[in-house]
Amino acid sequence: MSMMEALYLAFIALAGIGMGSLVTLMIGHIMSEHWLAPVRAEVEAAALTLPLLLLLGFVLAFGLDQIFPWIDERTDLPPMRAAFLSPAFFLIRSVIYLLASAAIAFWLIRTPHVRRASGIGLALMTPIMTLAAYDWVLSREPHWWSSLFGLAFAQSQILAALAGAILITVLGPHHAALKRMKSLERALLTLLLLTLWTWFAQFLIVWLTNLPNEVTWYLRRSDPWNSMLATAAFGLMVAAIVVLVPSGVSRVGMIVGSTLALMHHATHMLWILQPKGRASLLDLGLIVGIVVLWAVAFAVIMRNRPTYADEASEEP
Repeated sequence: MSMMEALYLAFIALAGIGMGSLVTLMIGHIMSEHWLAPVRAEVEAAALTLPLLLLLGFVLAFGLDQIFPWIDERTDLPPMRAAFLSPAFFLIRSVIYLLASAAIAFWLIRTPHVRRASGIGLALMTPIMTLAAYDWVLSREPHWWSSLFGLAFAQSQILAALAGAILITVLGPHHAALKRMKSLERALLTLLLLTLWTWFAQFLIVWLTNLPNEVTWYLRRSDPWNSMLATAAFGLMVAAIVVLVPSGVSRVGMIVGSTLALMHHATHMLWILQPKGRASLLDLGLIVGIVVLWAVAFAVIMRNRPTYADEASEEP
């Protein structure tokens, strides 16, 4: 694995958490319910880290040829796709995705009209996250194109963001009363089921159409190592669902369910992204270092965010 590949994996993981947190925040504002309050500070802080990804993206811009095959191999792409995946146009779109997401996050934090801003923000984030999934992930194998992939990938990021926010909240010393977390637990369970169905629907469509380019995408992921990853990802998701299905809410159940959801997300993303080459200790150290820096930034932002404890304690 090259250094750029390691940076790419860290970028996708952190961009997914940031954008997923932003969407989670906006959905909570639009629903005008108190269920968001226990994790509102966490998702706000994660969304506010999005500007940091511009720095990481700037470094990645100098190594696109090590990440995306279409940079050097363009002759066999369909004309429209070749034009869409031109390096300059790709970089312009990527900057727009990050700048627009960061601007929406800061707007939501500062405006008193959060519901109206969230409606506009969701309308903008839907194409942003969909196109970002196509550009940053699907174009790694540019001969395959799926109209459902962007939605499925975005749902996975929202799932990871919500699971992470719940885990941080429940493990914290001043978490909300468990009865205030019940709606969050149900939301996490719903997202798990919806994500499972969306990815299965994509597989079912590919299986029914049986087109060579689409089938090849799955065949590349059917060797023993990838089969093990896929089995682990499915098993972890099912385990998380089983833990969260029983009625009632418990601190242990939420910790275990959220952890299993995050473990599913990590293995599933590895299966999708297909890192090139084996990771060396230097690569792993680079990824861990970037994640630690992000975590420090997240902690600093969290320190300056209100806890919304009073809102969390109110009865709906």
